Amino acid sequence: MSTSSTRATVDGRFGLFADVLLLGVFTAVASVGVITAFPAFAAACALLRERVAGGPGVGVRPYLLCLAQALRAGPAGLLIPPAVAAVLAVDALAIAAGAPGRPVLATALAIALLAAVLLGLRAAGGWRPGLRWGAVLRGAARQVGRRDLGGDALLLVAVGTAVAVVTLLPITALLLAGPLAAATVAVDARNVSAVRAGWRRRPPC
Repeated sequence: MSTSSTRATVDGRFGLFADVLLLGVFTAVASVGVITAFPAFAAACALLRERVAGGPGVGVRPYLLCLAQALRAGPAGLLIPPAVAAVLAVDALAIAAGAPGRPVLATALAIALLAAVLLGLRAAGGWRPGLRWGAVLRGAARQVGRRDLGGDALLLVAVGTAVAVVTLLPITALLLAGPLAAATVAVDARNVSAVRAGWRRRPPC
């Protein structure tokens, strides 16, 4: 490999890394409205997927256009994630206040939290401009804990790492949506590749 091609590869990787961090900032700003947080993250995933596929670099205008499409994809993407988060928060407060059966409730809450996180990441990674949130969420629900356990584990590791980094350096909360979107897109691409490989191995009808 020549020096020029090596330099181009390194520059491309640094450019992609910068775009990932920039998407983290865009997502953090767009999430200020709370109910816009999930569509904002899904828009980051979609734009990053396009960037990795050879599309243009990340910018304010492309992100806003993608975010507008995510917001118009149906009320489910705006209402369901905050509602689920609110229910889990109320349950956590009840357990902390000393509700009867705390060990069982805490275990159930932990399982529900993991399932909700996986469902949200799978849905955000699976959304494409033009798709409706209802269909995307149903498709994500069929994946969680069934088709790609390895991908689920990778997503949980990514979330755990993000939480640990934010705990140690709270200021990184403005950036971490970008790397988390990168992990989500990578797992989604892995799943899509596996599905295509499975179809190629199928015998003809």
